[in-house]
Amino acid sequence: MDLLDGRFAAQQIPGAREYQEDDYGLIEPGDPDADGSEVLLIADGMGGHVSGDTASRTVVKTFVETYHSTDGPVPDRLRTCLNAANGSLAEAIKENPELEGMGSTVVAAVVSQHGLDWISVGDSPLWLFRDGKLRRLNADHSMSPVLANLVAVGRMTEEEAATDPKRHALRSAVMGDEIHLIDVSSQPVAVRKSDRVLLASDGLMTLEDEEIAGVLQNMKDAPLSEVAEALIYAVEEAGRPNQDNTTVLLYTPETDCGMETVLDETTQQQSEQSQRPGRKKGLFWILLCGVLIALGVLAYWFMSRTPDKEAVVETTPVQQAEPPKQDVSPPATRTSDLPEVQTESKSPQTELPAKDAPAQLDTGKVNGDSLTKKTGGVSAKPSTPPDTTSQSKGMR
Repeated sequence: MDLLDGRFAAQQIPGAREYQEDDYGLIEPGDPDADGSEVLLIADGMGGHVSGDTASRTVVKTFVETYHSTDGPVPDRLRTCLNAANGSLAEAIKENPELEGMGSTVVAAVVSQHGLDWISVGDSPLWLFRDGKLRRLNADHSMSPVLANLVAVGRMTEEEAATDPKRHALRSAVMGDEIHLIDVSSQPVAVRKSDRVLLASDGLMTLEDEEIAGVLQNMKDAPLSEVAEALIYAVEEAGRPNQDNTTVLLYTPETDCGMETVLDETTQQQSEQSQRPGRKKGLFWILLCGVLIALGVLAYWFMSRTPDKEAVVETTPVQQAEPPKQDVSPPATRTSDLPEVQTESKSPQTELPAKDAPAQLDTGKVNGDSLTKKTGGVSAKPSTPPDTTSQSKGMR
C-alpha cells in the first residue's frame, strides 16, 4: 500500500512463525497536531505470542499519541515518546502479571526540514540508501557487534561468531524498566529527494547488506511498494528454517532536507589543526621567539652604533691659547654593555585523552533467558501487505 503520494510503502510477513510480533506506525504531516514532520516507526515485540504482540502494539500506540502532544527539538520529543512507551509497558505488566518479561525493540525516524533524526533501542535497523550505497545510521544493540569485535582482536573466528547462539541476544530493549542502551541522533542527517530511507525488523537481516543494496539499486526507478515486495520476496527465497517476523518500511523525502557539509582539502586541514590545541600553542611560541630574536638583533645594532659616536666626541683635542707642551692622553673610550637577549621556547605538551573504555553491557532477561528472539520451524508464508493507516498495526 502506498501513502504520502507514493513516497511510503510497508510490507511484512510472519516468516516461520504462526504469529506476528512486529508492529509499525506512521505519522503524516496531515495528522492532527502534526508539525510538518513525517515520522516512521517499527517495534519488534518479544516474549511469546500474546506478550510480544501486546508489547509492540503498546509501544507504537503510545509513541504516536505522545508525539502529537509534545513540542520542542526533535531528539527531545523522541526521548519523551520512548519514556512514555516504556512507562506504558510497565503499567500493562502491573495490571497483568502474566505479561511479565514482555518487551520490544523500537526504531523511529523523523524527517523534517532540518533533516533526518532518529531514536532506537534494540537491533531493528535504520538505513539510508544513496548513490548505490547502503549506510546504517543507528546502533545495533544485539550481541553481533560484540562478537565482531572479538573476531577483530583475534579472540574468535568468523565462523564461530556466525554460529554463536548468543549472536541475536539483545543487550537493550523496552521492557517497562531501566533501558540500558539508547541510540539517539546528535544532529540531523541531511537527506536528498533521491534517497531512500529503510526501516526494518531484524528479520530482514537474513539478507546481507550487499543483497539489500542490490535490490534497492536494481529497482531504483520502481514504485516503493514494488521495492518493498522485492525485499520481502528475497527474504522468503533465502529459505531460512527459523525465519523471524519481517517488516519493511520504505520512504523517500519529498524535497532535499537539511544542510550537507562538504569540506574541501584546505578546510579539512584547518579543521584538523583546530582539533590539536597543542599544535596551535607550539606555533604561538615559535612566533613569539622569532619576534624576540628580531628585537634582540635590532637592540644590538642600535647599542653598538651609539658608543662609536660618543668616542669620537670625547677624543677631539681641546684648543687653548697657549697649549702646554705635554703629553695628552686620549680619554678612555666607553663602550656600552650589551644586554644579553635570551629566548626560551617551550612547546606545551598536550596529553591526549585516553580512549573511552567500552561500556559494560547488561543483558536483560526474558522469562529467565537472554533477550533472544526465539523462532520456530514453520515454513514461511507468502507476503501479505498490511492494512496501513496513519497508525498502522501489524497482522495479528
